[in-house]
Amino acid sequence: MCIILGIHKTRTTPFRPKSDGMVEKSNSTIETMLSAFVSKHQRDWDEYIYLLMLAYRSSEHESLGTSPCSMLFGREVNLPVDLILGRPETEKSPLPLKTVYAYELSQKLEVIHKFARNKLKLSCDRMKRNYDVGTKMQTFDAGDPVMVAQSSSCKRIVSKVTK
Repeated sequence: MCIILGIHKTRTTPFRPKSDGMVEKSNSTIETMLSAFVSKHQRDWDEYIYLLMLAYRSSEHESLGTSPCSMLFGREVNLPVDLILGRPETEKSPLPLKTVYAYELSQKLEVIHKFARNKLKLSCDRMKRNYDVGTKMQTFDAGDPVMVAQSSSCKRIVSKVTK
């Protein structure tokens, strides 16, 4: 199925979360957002997660240049504040036919996805350049003494996302 859809499938190991950087960055952002709202006991995180995820998904992401909601649906999501203040007026199509709407939506999504792919490529290239600046290659020969860090402590805010 992935070949038919042109999807490059990758696998990551659960023992090395660094190998899936995009997910780790998303998790880090969500943890930061949660840490601003949870109580002192850190047990009420589940009361805020729905609204925080709405905010995360409807916000413009720097790497995409648009919000995940507009990427998925082809339009911005209606937020609760829109009920109070109203949505800005947008141009309405003179043709109310569903086929015309479906065609226009597919065209719009195609443009948005192309834009996002370009932004992601630029963002990825920029992150690689920034990473490569501070990286120096280590070379080891057989028999060289090396130190192995065996740390099992977790430095993340684990207690905030457990109940």
